[in-house]
Amino acid sequence: MGKMENLVRCKACGFIARQSKIKDVCPACGVPAKMFEPYKHPVSLKRRRILDLHTHPVLVHFPQAFALTLLLLALAAFFASGSLAAAIYATITVLSVLLPFFVLAAVATGLLDGKLRFRKVTTPLLKKKLLLSLIFFAGAVALAFLALAGDLTSLPAHLCALLLALVVSICGGLLGLIGGKLLDAKFPG
Repeated sequence: MGKMENLVRCKACGFIARQSKIKDVCPACGVPAKMFEPYKHPVSLKRRRILDLHTHPVLVHFPQAFALTLLLLALAAFFASGSLAAAIYATITVLSVLLPFFVLAAVATGLLDGKLRFRKVTTPLLKKKLLLSLIFFAGAVALAFLALAGDLTSLPAHLCALLLALVVSICGGLLGLIGGKLLDAKFPG
């Protein structure tokens, strides 16, 4: 996008695009192109170039998916036996070790995203996201240590892994809900 771009916004759904990219209908909701109006983006082009990479929304899905997968695998392991159980426990171990790294990547891109969008990371919703992220990370690290240090097939370790997977899944879900609210926020100029 250049400095002299002519942006338009769909009156029906709020989709924003370069005027030259709009054909007969809105690519997002399908209403006729006549529903577009001129739009001036409130975020500077320099900041928008980074935000338009969407690194945080993309990276945040990995830890959320890993957390929910860990929870489902920990539940499934109660009913599996033999080689299937061994494969489930191996998968739990691998995902548990990777999870803290993906949480860190999501938090780092979230901090950058928050700073660019809101110019600070101390807004009430961002503070809630940071607190939940710390809990998510602590749970992920504990799960990784548990997976590496012990035999997950023992009932106490398995129950602990299940509990930690539940905690990180809940954190991931709550972070997603708050993130959805933030997507609806207007960008500062």
